[in-house]
Parts: sequence; C-alpha cells; structure tokens
Amino acid sequence: MAAFVKDLDGRYVYASPYLLATMGKLMGLDWQGKTDADFWPPEAAALIHAHDNAAMHGGGAQVFTRVMQLDDGPHSVLLIEFPLPTADGGIGVGGIAVDVTESSKTQTDHDQLAAVIDHTADSVMVVGLDGQITYVNPAFEEVTGYSRDEVIGQNPRLLQSGLQTAAFYEHMWTSLAAGVPWAGELVNRRKDGSFFIEKAVIVPVGSANGELAGYMAVKRDVTSERALSASSARSVSERALILEVVRDLRPGATPETTAQAICRKVARLNGIAAAQIVVFEIDGRVLPIGQAVAEREDPPLCQLPFQIGRRLHARAALGPWTEPWANRQGRAYDQLVENAGPSALAYAPVCYGERLIGLLVVESVDVANKNATADLLPTVVEFADLAGALIGPEVAGRLDAQTGREHVSDIIARRAFLPVFQPIVDIVLDKIVGYEALTRFTDGSDPETMFAEASAARLGVELEIATLKAALAAAEALPGWAWLNVNASAEFILAGEHLRFLISESRRPIVVEVTEHEAIVDYPAFRAAMVALGAKTQFAVDDAGTGFTSLRHILELRPAFVKLDRWLVADLETDEARQAMIVGLGHFARKTGCLLIAEGVETDREIAVLRSLGIRLGQGYALGRPRAADPTPVLIAVGG
Repeated sequence: MAAFVKDLDGRYVYASPYLLATMGKLMGLDWQGKTDADFWPPEAAALIHAHDNAAMHGGGAQVFTRVMQLDDGPHSVLLIEFPLPTADGGIGVGGIAVDVTESSKTQTDHDQLAAVIDHTADSVMVVGLDGQITYVNPAFEEVTGYSRDEVIGQNPRLLQSGLQTAAFYEHMWTSLAAGVPWAGELVNRRKDGSFFIEKAVIVPVGSANGELAGYMAVKRDVTSERALSASSARSVSERALILEVVRDLRPGATPETTAQAICRKVARLNGIAAAQIVVFEIDGRVLPIGQAVAEREDPPLCQLPFQIGRRLHARAALGPWTEPWANRQGRAYDQLVENAGPSALAYAPVCYGERLIGLLVVESVDVANKNATADLLPTVVEFADLAGALIGPEVAGRLDAQTGREHVSDIIARRAFLPVFQPIVDIVLDKIVGYEALTRFTDGSDPETMFAEASAARLGVELEIATLKAALAAAEALPGWAWLNVNASAEFILAGEHLRFLISESRRPIVVEVTEHEAIVDYPAFRAAMVALGAKTQFAVDDAGTGFTSLRHILELRPAFVKLDRWLVADLETDEARQAMIVGLGHFARKTGCLLIAEGVETDREIAVLRSLGIRLGQGYALGRPRAADPTPVLIAVGG
C-alpha cells in the first residue's frame, strides 16, 4: 500500500517506502518539495490536481480510481484522499493508494477500498451521523482488544479513558460538525482496561450527493513511541539531577543530609509523588533517614512498624520490585503522601558493595500507564546505586559498630573470657620474675581482634575494665614476689579513674604495658595520667620497632621496660643485622635507664644468642606458655 502527504500547494512532504519503491525512478531522489507537474504529463498532472482539490474542499474523504502509466504499462490504482491540516493553519491532502491492476474486473471500488483498509496496519473506524460505529478494520480489533461484533452499533465513547476533558472532545466534534478534519492524540482505554495513545486523523465523509454521511478515523498506536520519548527525556532529567546531588554535596555531609538531598531530587521527577530512603538496623528495625513529597516541604521522618521493616528487609534481598500503593493502617507515611495521589510503589535496594544496607522507596502517580511504575524502576535503581555509593561507607560503618557493640556487650555481660598468665623470665638467673596477664575469649576469638572491635564499638574501656578485674582477681593465686604486667590502651590510661582504682587494690608490683591499639597524640597529658597512677606503678612499652612505637615514643614516656617485638627475635642466631639492632637497642636502654624484654622467644638457640647480646629478660613459648594462675613457683631450665 502506498501513502503520501502534500501541502496546500500540492508539494510532496511525505511518501511511503512502497510508493517510492514503485515510482522511485519517476519521482527521483529529490522528490520532496516537488509537485505532480514535475513527474507527470500535463493531462495526468491536471487530473491529479483536480482530485486533490476535491479532497481538500469536498467536505471529507474522497475515493478515486485512476489509471497511471508506469514503466511496465498502465496500472489501475484505487485512491482514498482526505484533507489534512498543515502547521501554518492551511489544508493539505493525504492519500492512501493500492494497485488493483490484477484484481478481479468485477470487483467494485467499494470492495476494493474495503480490502485496502482491512489490510492496513493503522486502525480505521467509521461512525455514522447517529454516533454509532458502522465499521472497524482488523487493526482496530488488534489495538483495542474489542472484536468487530462487540463495537458495531456502539458509541466510540466506550474507548474513552476519562483522562481527557469534556472540553477536549467538544472542540473535536465542533470542528468535525463544521466539516473541518481534526488531527490530534487520543488517550483511550483497551478492553482489558489498559491505556494507550493514538495519533488520529478524523475526517467528515460525504455521501454520493455531497451531504455529510458520517466520519472516518484513521489512527496509529503511538504508545511505545511516546514512552520511548518520555524515557529519553526522563533519562536526561535523571542525569541532571544526579549531577546536582553530587555537585551540591558538602564535605563531611552526614548520611541523613545526603539521603534527604537524593529524595528531594527524586521527588522532582515527572510522575513522582514522594521518595523515601530507609536503612536496615541490625535489630530488624527500619530507620528512615530521608524523605520528600513533591511540591511540599520536607515532612518529618516517620518510624516504620517492626513487622513491616522485617518484610521489607526480606524482600529487598531479592532485588527491586513494584506493587500497588495502599493507605495501610498504622503507617504514618501512607497518610503523609495520600494527598499527593500515589498509585504505585517502586522499591530499589541500597547496597554498599554486595551488602544490603537500605532501600529507596518511590511513589508513582502516573495512572495513565499501568506499566509506568515498572518503567520507572531503572531510574529508582540508578538513584539507589547513587545513594549506596554516597552513604554506604558511613552507614555500613555504623551498622558494623552496632553489631560490634552488641557482640562486645554480650561478652562483657556473660564474662565470656578468662585470664591466663605468661611468665617473664630472667634468662641469666633462669628464674621467673613476673607474669604478663593475657585474656582468652571462650568463643575462641582472637584477643587483639576482639579488643579492636570493642574499641570501634566505643566499648574498649569497658572491656578492659572487665578483663583487668578478672586478671587481678586471678593473680591472687600467683607468687607474691612476682610483678604483674597488665595491658592497657592509651584511652584506658587517659581515662585514669578506673585503672587507678583497680591497680591500687593490688598488693603486688604492677607494670602497666601500653598497648599498640592507638597512637598517643598528647604526650604531656599522657605523662600526667601515668603520674596519677602512683609512684609504685611502672610502665612498659610494647612491640618496640613496630606500630606506633618509636624512639620518640620511648623517650617521651621514659618507661621502665621496653619489649622487643618477635620479628626482631625470629632467626636471630643467623641474622647479624638483627643482632646488631638488638645490641644498639641495648645500648639505648642502658643510657635511658630501662630494661629490654625480648618477646616471642621460641627456641633455646634464641635464648643463648639473647643472653650473649646482653638481654636479661625474655618471654615466649620456650620460657613458658600462658596458663591459668598457679601459686606454685616454677623453675625455668633454659638452654646453655
């Protein structure tokens, strides 16, 4: 089937691919803007011009049979031409044509035209003056879902969606009643209730005697085209909003501030009533940290019920989804957005890496398209990904801290630990001179990791108090002449009061070993805290040569003992560089008035080398493993 459109001066502005394939040689590549006089002999061009005038000024669609001389001979062509409004307010002409040369000679023009319309991809509907449908083609049935038998005799109003005003239809029928064709877009409803958009041309149809007989509508379903156009426009808008969010962020912005900024941007998208970002707490609660309603001030954050929070968390683990909106009892947020007119909800998980931390919830208001919320889902996912990237690190850190806090609190409450003691040995006299109090956790957790977790959860001092109490109580079973080495973080020492009280209760000499969990920022304040613990309390610095420990560290604190880390002792008998370093540290210790304690001593050969290098004190598996307190003195037989 061929189709064409001409402007009011008869110049071609459109030709269908079939028309160009049939007459391309005649029309040439530069056919646009030319008239039939440029292609046909004068007699044929005059006839075509007369038909065009009849279509433009005859009050409706006109049907013609025309013989056209093509390359392979004459062809009979059946034409339906109708007036079309132009952009400048004039009237042009549109036409549909079919080659009927090979058709039966007895077939009437009417039957031939019906065959053409039956096979066109555009929907065609004919309505009588009484407002009843008299004809629809198969394309109409396919687009609307109604069969021909269901609509013949019905009023076209059965297709109306209710989304276009009475004034819209009044204007359309006023034009048609005046004999003027109408062109525009209709939002109609299919038999299944779904909405679709049609680009329509409706023309008055004249009878044989020239009187108005009815109306014919030729319509094309453009729902997908409009959706694609809207999607493209929305994509541009989304990118702009995402850039705005990133651009407007301020250094140090909290997750709440960032989440609120994202919600405000999302609520500006077309078809959005409201947006909300929530985070999943470790206790199963859902905590809103941002929400915005379109064209309204930011509403207060409303807590979600526990059961709803658990359901959302379980569903979010499966990925994004949509559901109809409902005003659910007990959900303050539903009442909050009710007046905004939401029709559906779209959800997208907010993740940090592979970890689910929250959810972006968007209320859609596009009731014209039942698939609009599903179409919106990629946008929601993109903003959820942005939220995860921006707030994920801090939110995940908070959740980890909450998890750690509960874990550490439980350990403290259950006293799920026990003290053990490792001897500190004078390797020259082969005798124990002190013990280091260590902690073992009943669940097998690594002590260093557990104390670090407690510090991150801001329960470090509480765990140190609990373990130190247990160690001091258990140490009562140790020989009274041995000093007790206890570990304390810089934070615990600076806190002062609890540590001072605990060690004042002990009858034995106490050495407080400064652990390497954190740096000491204010040395004068730290020295003051050391003095406050009393003159009987001595200090040791742990792991010399690693972590925060440095020569300045030792010089600032002036400890009684400095512990040499295991890495200096390992393979000491074969490594002259390590030996030289220990000799140098020994000289440094003598000059500064402290004693060195070699940690991690594991072989008799290491003991022998340390002794030869002038190191007097040692600690390690070769000298005694950590164990529960035993009041019986232990003699150490060391190598050499």
